[in-house]
Amino acid sequence: MKVGLALSGGGARGIAHLGVLKALEEANIQIDMISGASAGSVAAAFYSFGYSPEEILEIFDNTNLLKLIWPAFSVTGLFNIQKSESIYEKYIPEDSFDKANLPLYISATNLNEGKSEIFSTGPLHQAILASCCIPFVFDPVKINDQLYVDGGVLNNLPTETLKENGADFIIGVNVAPVIKEPELSGPKRIFERVTVLALSANVTASSKVCDMYIKPSELRSYGTFDFKKSKEMYDIGYEYMKEALQDDSNKRLSELKAIRSTTSN
Repeated sequence: MKVGLALSGGGARGIAHLGVLKALEEANIQIDMISGASAGSVAAAFYSFGYSPEEILEIFDNTNLLKLIWPAFSVTGLFNIQKSESIYEKYIPEDSFDKANLPLYISATNLNEGKSEIFSTGPLHQAILASCCIPFVFDPVKINDQLYVDGGVLNNLPTETLKENGADFIIGVNVAPVIKEPELSGPKRIFERVTVLALSANVTASSKVCDMYIKPSELRSYGTFDFKKSKEMYDIGYEYMKEALQDDSNKRLSELKAIRSTTSN
């Protein structure tokens, strides 16, 4: 039974994906293919290239992403995301999907065509940058004369591509869940709210493809650029997935665990 894992976008909240991966490893559930949008694409890429959840967390903690973004001074966005490519050049020097240890699928939004696209072959770094390019915050990323922005705009939980590529059991993790917020004040809070609503608009349909789906509500208390609280978000992801793996009512999960347990013996 092939297991596919889809990781949503959500800014710094994507760090919770690393805790999810740790819990899955402890439960002996090996991921056979992985997809991601925006922040989820970063976690997916590093994991697919053999980094452990703890190693990825350390990289994130030691890398101030905000220092790698400089003003673009253009009408299309506030900042240029290209300089952050140095992170991927350092830790994933082989700039190719083909060099990954497991199939990797990255969601991005093609502005010219007005549709979602999945990158799975060719250069990797630009695909990640495109997937993480929050509209109106960053300048769009140009790939083959097409402009791309955040994959979460149209496909924030790329589950369908996992199913199309042979996944028998699909796990979806949404780190940008929508919960009721009775009080909203100030431009920052409004921006955060609009971003989360936009990212979540297309998740409902994608989540229906999942055999297992989690959306840690506690993550809503963290902001898009709350990188300094990485350990807290990591722990939330870990605890949520650990609890979800104990759900005996999920017959498909019980079947998966039984198969994986037999395989490991």
